[in-house]
Amino acid sequence: MSNIYDYAGSLRRMGDDHELFREMVGLLRSDAPPLLAMLRAAYKEGDLPRMVRAAHTLKGLAANFGAMRAVAAAAEAERLAKAAQSDGMPVAIAELDEALDELIAELDHSVPAEASLSRR
Repeated sequence: MSNIYDYAGSLRRMGDDHELFREMVGLLRSDAPPLLAMLRAAYKEGDLPRMVRAAHTLKGLAANFGAMRAVAAAAEAERLAKAAQSDGMPVAIAELDEALDELIAELDHSVPAEASLSRR
């Protein structure tokens, strides 16, 4: 069992649909990097609404997997953007980047085993 994400909870939230789980992993892999880039760019441009939107979307993607570190990091970035507190944003973005990398790496490690189990 991973402490990075909640496999059983994720699968339960997805109606015990293994194919949907794999699709959601693919969605995370494809959508997280550009959303993180959007968050960084919005921070540099001082675009608070875009910062909120990117952080909120990343929070939702991570929540699908019960990835508490990534959810907490995205929530902190969202909170800072909503409060217009940009001083803490570089640290929040760095934490979110690390947490998403950790989540994606763990999913990359575990999803192939999941895929082979569902073919039995």
